[in-house]
Amino acid sequence: RPVKDCFIAVLSSHGEDGCVFGADGKPVRLSQIFTYFDNECMENTAKLFFIQACRGGGLDDGVEVDSVDGAEENFSLDLLVPIDTAVMYATAPYAAFTHPCGSVFLQTFCKLLEEDGNRNMELTRLMTRLCHRVAYTFQAKGRDFSGKRQMPCLLSRMTREV
Repeated sequence: RPVKDCFIAVLSSHGEDGCVFGADGKPVRLSQIFTYFDNECMENTAKLFFIQACRGGGLDDGVEVDSVDGAEENFSLDLLVPIDTAVMYATAPYAAFTHPCGSVFLQTFCKLLEEDGNRNMELTRLMTRLCHRVAYTFQAKGRDFSGKRQMPCLLSRMTREV
């Protein structure tokens, strides 16, 4: 079934956890951006944000962990995301990689949309496929980054299927 009311934003910039950097190099809090879409006009509109930006300076070795230090601090920031909003981050709180052809995250997303059947897939299923592709098909190369991986992260406050 087609989605009638949907807003999609793609933010591609440098960043840190909780912010992206504007053209002037100054940080812009994501929570501030989200507040612009938490209003009566956007109330019945599904809002999707795709954020291609680093969320920290560390690199992801792909190691499984039981918990992340500081997770409690970040959780409260996630509650500032409006209802009926999904935020797809290029990475968990680590550095995000780019390829000479562009963002690994955004390039993979575009390739998924070009494949048969994926355009009609429910959002969370499509985002799960995106996470899988980035996590399992990309591995950084080079002296400093060899073997490092990137794992996208979906935060959803959706109350309906999109």
